[in-house]
Amino acid sequence: MALSAGKKLMYSLGQFGLVLSSYGVLKLFSVFYVTQKDSPYPVFIWQGYLFGLFTVAGLIIALGRLFDAGAGVLLGWASDRNLMKKGRRTGFMSAAALPLAFFSVLVFFPPTAESYVFNTISVLIVSVLFFFFLSLYTAPYLALLSEIGSGTRDRTQLSTLMACATAFASLSGNFAFSSLDPIMSLTGFTRAGAFRLVAACFGAVSAVCLALPAFLIKEKAFSDAEPVQDSLGESFRIVLKDSYFRHYLIADAMYRIAAAFTITGFSYYVTVLLGLPGSLISFYMLLIFFANLALYIPVCVLTCIVGKRKMLFSAFLMLMVFLVAASFAGRYPFESHAQGIFLSLLVSLPIAIFTVVPNALIADLAVANRRKTDQLRGGMYFGVHSIVSKAGQLVAALLFPTIVSIDSARVSGSQGSGMTGIRLTLIIAAVISFVGFLFLFGYREKEVTVLLEKE
Repeated sequence: MALSAGKKLMYSLGQFGLVLSSYGVLKLFSVFYVTQKDSPYPVFIWQGYLFGLFTVAGLIIALGRLFDAGAGVLLGWASDRNLMKKGRRTGFMSAAALPLAFFSVLVFFPPTAESYVFNTISVLIVSVLFFFFLSLYTAPYLALLSEIGSGTRDRTQLSTLMACATAFASLSGNFAFSSLDPIMSLTGFTRAGAFRLVAACFGAVSAVCLALPAFLIKEKAFSDAEPVQDSLGESFRIVLKDSYFRHYLIADAMYRIAAAFTITGFSYYVTVLLGLPGSLISFYMLLIFFANLALYIPVCVLTCIVGKRKMLFSAFLMLMVFLVAASFAGRYPFESHAQGIFLSLLVSLPIAIFTVVPNALIADLAVANRRKTDQLRGGMYFGVHSIVSKAGQLVAALLFPTIVSIDSARVSGSQGSGMTGIRLTLIIAAVISFVGFLFLFGYREKEVTVLLEKE
């Protein structure tokens, strides 16, 4: 049974709800809880450093993300085995939708104004609960893509709608939280009160968006897949035994590392290499954002025509071209601002492809594996992909400061006569991308397509 256009839009609302409910916790948690001298927010939690390195707020989010990564695999496997009558995916989604929205708001309401230690413990507990329900919804939600998509084209369209939903939710989050001053003027609230009002509105909207696909998509009408009987270890082994998935997983991890290098170093590339004011960073980020949004539909159409493998090869090649070109930023014989615009547009296409294609490709691989094993393990496929992607981002976060520190000249703003640490990050990212490009050869789309033709 094919999914109607209305149901596809409803499914994408789940992604909108996930991003919107997560926006405050993942993007603005430290802004709200780390109180500097000029901070407009009161002190809610302990402001000291642990081990001399980490703020409490930063450590809470780091622990939450680590918990989320591990829980993604565990709950993906659990959703593969789920015996709920409603459906093994939508059953978990229904249980998680409202608590996820609730804890996304409650995390910004510490219980007391007197005990920082008690508040810190409370916020930590609420944050862990938030990340638990985030995983409880996300793992089966992604796995559902492999069940309700009636074919590879359908799954590509659903993945594209998810990308659009992510973009619009991020845009909504950025706009709302940047409008705190007008909200304060209209309501008379303090900045903390205005922040909480926005968070509460986001929680209410995300609750509806999360609940709609969970309660209204009749999973069993689109899928006859039965719960798997594998243990966690056995399921993990079977999924990693899939050579196509294993090669793609490494390729994807290389992209995540290279992309994380680019994002982490973006401000350096603008201010140091191009010598432009920091005020232009937001302009270039918005340019990339809207260029991506404009490219999602064309990428979807092209993917349906030429296939996912060719699109990903093109994305890797364009990413490498961008990284090498960016390593010479500031040295081209034309104006720096024009260089920034050109490089922003150049990087937009590979980012758009890697936003649209991966979810559909992983869903394809889960379905193809079912043709060989008679078991649909979409939850484990997406869970493993999630933890590897997050590990790649963590590797980049750890390596980037070390590489940048190679160049002490950047402190004074001098670019030096040789290869600077900042330029070196781009070259290393290009090499990492090339490794990903090579591993992508192990994903044999024609062989996967033969299996998918049995759908």
